Amino acid sequence: MRQDAKPLDTTAAEAYEKFLVPTLNGPQAIEAVDIASPRPGERVLDVACGTGVAVRLALPRVAPGGSVSGLDFDPAMIAVARSIVRSSNDVALEWHCASALEMPFESSMFDIALCLQGLQFLPDCTVGLAEMRRVMKPGGRLVAIVWNGLEHCKGQNAIVQALKRRNLDAAPMLKALSMGDAGKLQKHARDAGFREVSVRAASTSALFPSARHFVEALAAGGPASRHALSKVPEDQRAAFHNEISSALRQYEHNGGIAIPLGYLVLTAHP
Repeated sequence: MRQDAKPLDTTAAEAYEKFLVPTLNGPQAIEAVDIASPRPGERVLDVACGTGVAVRLALPRVAPGGSVSGLDFDPAMIAVARSIVRSSNDVALEWHCASALEMPFESSMFDIALCLQGLQFLPDCTVGLAEMRRVMKPGGRLVAIVWNGLEHCKGQNAIVQALKRRNLDAAPMLKALSMGDAGKLQKHARDAGFREVSVRAASTSALFPSARHFVEALAAGGPASRHALSKVPEDQRAAFHNEISSALRQYEHNGGIAIPLGYLVLTAHP
């Protein structure tokens, strides 16, 4: 007798949307969409779309007659995105749960490809970028954003050091920052066949009520960080939070905390 499939657990994806989109990913999505500058009638693809923050920003800009497609490997992210992103009748909206290394699209379909904090998680970055180039129209625009190195992301750095002091595996945290080398990122894009490749460093500050809120947000909704933070023993969590708060005290501002974050912006054409 066949058993019913388990309900999809969207808890982490919902936490990502609630805590990390407004503070970390939303501002980057605004910047990326502004750089790509979608126009009415164009077709936009958001690779590793998460809960669809870039999708919802691009939708009104391709109206009328355009389309936006969001693709993510995580079915929970796609489920949450479907539940919160709506499109009008004059713009087509599609969601795809699939690998970025083998996308379910014909070649030369999209005017714009976006990838925000996704390249570092691909099993093969060059292959993923080559697949993005395949589905883009000649003369299209690629905009991708990744975190810069650990030293440029002060909050993540404080967490990594606190994990290491407890001999806990910080690899999931470090994976999120593994593409923070401009030369390496350029090489991936060129090896994938892109031209006019440009990478620039940028920085911002993420605002949280406190350092504890920052850690708890990553623990609840961070695609990589929540796995590392879940290993902190319950009886050590108070001390862990105190360590992070102490390390980030210099960034306290207006009753909260403004945590410096560095990132890289890749632009290229197929």
